[in-house]
Parts: sequence; structure tokens; C-alpha cells
Amino acid sequence: MKIKLLTDASCLLPKEVMEKENIGFFESILIIDGKDHRELTELNFDDFVNSLHDLDPYPTSSQATPEDALNILKKTIDEGYEEALYLGITPKISSQMNVVRLASKTVKKQLNLHIYPTELTVGSQGAMVYNTIKLLKKGKSVEEIMKYLDSIKHKIYTIGTTVDIKTLFKTGKVSRGSMKGVMVSLLKMKPIAHCTVEDGFTAYGAGLSYKSALKKMIAEIESRTDPDKEFNLFMADALNKEFAKKYAEEIKKVRKIKEVFYWNMPPTMALTAGKWAVTATIAPVLEE
Repeated sequence: MKIKLLTDASCLLPKEVMEKENIGFFESILIIDGKDHRELTELNFDDFVNSLHDLDPYPTSSQATPEDALNILKKTIDEGYEEALYLGITPKISSQMNVVRLASKTVKKQLNLHIYPTELTVGSQGAMVYNTIKLLKKGKSVEEIMKYLDSIKHKIYTIGTTVDIKTLFKTGKVSRGSMKGVMVSLLKMKPIAHCTVEDGFTAYGAGLSYKSALKKMIAEIESRTDPDKEFNLFMADALNKEFAKKYAEEIKKVRKIKEVFYWNMPPTMALTAGKWAVTATIAPVLEE
């Protein structure tokens, strides 16, 4: 039986890749100047990121609408699928899974939907989707895929940095009035954030410069990944390909990398991280 793969637009994979692989994706909504915009199909990424400095009020986001979620599921049925696997974003960041779960009740007689909580987001979630594509092409069952995902989720690691302090303050992640906010602003520090199963996507220190932040991120990658394994590398940036490539080259010096992908950061992540933000996701290569 054919299995349809579903995920969230925020999983990092570009729209073109998901469309090519026939992956259904649930889009978060960005509210800009009081108007709703689906994050992949209704936004120009470059224009959106370049506008972040000046938008007032600052955009907010929400999960996919129940109607949108139901439409994706109905389209899956129309394509002839009776079974689907949804790799969902961690509830620590979004309640998207609840929206999909609720919508699935309407079509439960026509579609057997398996919901797998990745407990991750952005590049880490994307790495799981990437390997699931390959497993489906090998004819693996949902049960086999879920067992594999359980075995690798703690071995996938995402860590990145941003330099757009103005945008960072707008999100409320760092308060300008707090001592931490004052220090970040005065010293022009480069905040670092990472993604783990335990904490979701959270702040993880800062560097005094790009060089300092890069050194800390590489050290963290070394401490959290197996030096004897081979990995794929998923780079995400908000209009900062130059630093993304430099970051990737430094990772290659300490870990065996098979493939490197350079993709735009999901708009919902760019909204928080700001222009010039860059993340790296390192994930084990699927063994043949």
C-alpha cells in the first residue's frame, strides 16, 4: 500500500523539494499588518526577511488553520492514498499536531493517518523527513519507519547563531531592559540557540564575535555527535549564504560529511532569529 508523507512547512525542506517528492505540508500563518500569509506559498522569502527590521507592529505567527489542515488530508485521499504518515513539529514550539489530529477525525474512515511526534523542529525535523523519503522509496512500513526515527532523533543536532539584535529584541526572546539584553546590545554579541528533544529550540549562550560563536558551535557539535559516524549536513540561513558555507566548512573539519544542503531558513524561524541568522543540522546518514 502506498503511504503519503506529511509534515510541517517549517521543517526546512524547500517547497520545491516537497512538491517534487509529493510531500503534503501544513503551513503556519504569518500575520503581517493584520493580514494572514501562508509561510511558503504566499510569501517572498527575500522580501520578507529584508522587511523584518522595519515592520511595525512586528509580525506574529500561528499554526495552520483547521480548514487548511483538512484540505491537505482531503487532497491526500483524492490522490488515492488510504494511509499517511505525519511527522509533526515539537509541541514545545507549536500546537500544529493538535490541529492535524482534530482535522483527521473528519476523514478517519477514508484515511489511516499515523501521527509521529518528532519532538524536534526546523533542520532536525527536516533531517527526519529527508531520511523518511528514502525509507518510503525502499518500501518500508510505517512501523519500520517509526522505529528508525526513534533510534536517530537523539543523534540529530541543530545549532545556530544570529546577528540581527534589533529583530531579536522585537521577538521578546531577549528583553532590551534586562541585564542580559543590555549586555547583548552593548557588546554586539552573537546569540546562539540549539534544538534538542529535551528543550525544543532554545537559547544556548552567545559569542562575542562571529569567530567566537563559530568556535562554540563547533565545540558543541563535537561533544554531541559520534566522531566515527558519517553525517549529512543541512544548512539554513536568512540571507547569509556566505557564513553558512564557512560554518559548513568548519564542521567538515571535525566530522565526516556525505552531503551538504544549503536552504533558506523557514520564514517562521527567520521571524524569531532575524536577518543573517544561520543554523546547521547534522544528522546520521541513512545506512543502506
